[in-house]
Amino acid sequence: MSLNTELLSCRRLTTGLMFPARQFQPGELNRLYAQVTEQYPYQTLQHLPDGVRMANPENDCIIQGGQIPNPGRIQINENDFFHFEAAKQKVLQVFRIVCDELSVQQFLAFGVKLTAFLPTQDRSSAEIIENSALGGFKPLLDELGTGRQGTGLRVVLHNDGVFDLRIEPFFGDLSNLYIELDLQQPEPFNNLDSLDARMSRAYKFLNEDIRTMLGHMEG
Repeated sequence: MSLNTELLSCRRLTTGLMFPARQFQPGELNRLYAQVTEQYPYQTLQHLPDGVRMANPENDCIIQGGQIPNPGRIQINENDFFHFEAAKQKVLQVFRIVCDELSVQQFLAFGVKLTAFLPTQDRSSAEIIENSALGGFKPLLDELGTGRQGTGLRVVLHNDGVFDLRIEPFFGDLSNLYIELDLQQPEPFNNLDSLDARMSRAYKFLNEDIRTMLGHMEG
C-alpha cells in the first residue's frame, strides 16, 4: 500500500544568513526591534551577549554579531504556517529590514531548512522505511540487537547548492514520517535578491521530487 503523499505537510521554515562578524550597540538593536514590529509584531525582545532575539510563541528572529573567527547570523524561524508563500515573503521582508537597519551588506552563506510530516495512516513509519527502502539491509540491522525503534535515510546532493535530505520515523508518533530538507548556499554574496528563488527552489524540491519519491515507498 503506497503512502498518500497528498497529506505531506510542511510545518517549519528555518532560514539563516551568515555575515562577517561585527559588534552591535544596544541602541541600534532597540531601534531595529521598533522598526520590525511596525510590520511584524514580535511580542518579546531578549538581549543576548552579542545580539537580540525577537519572539512570538511560535516564531522568532535571532540576530547575533558573532566574534572573529565566528561569523554573525540572522536566523528566522516560522512554525505552523498555512501558506509557504506568505511565510517566505515575511522572512524576506524581515531580512531586508534587519540588513538595512544594521547596514549588513556582505553575506558569507545562506541556508533554508524545511521540516515536513507525512501521516502513514495508522502504519508504523519505522516499518515502512525498513521494508521499502532498506529491505535488503534489514537482516544486518538485526545484528545490532533488540530495542531498535527505527531507522532513517540521509541523502546529500551537490547541485547549485548543497541539499541535505533526512527521512526518518517521527519518534514522538510513529504514525508519521519526519522529513527534513536543508539547502545551503555556502558561497559569499552581496545582496538579498537570490534568496526568494532559493527558498522557492527548496520548497519545490520538497513538494515535487521528494513527494514523488515518497509515493513509491510502501509499507
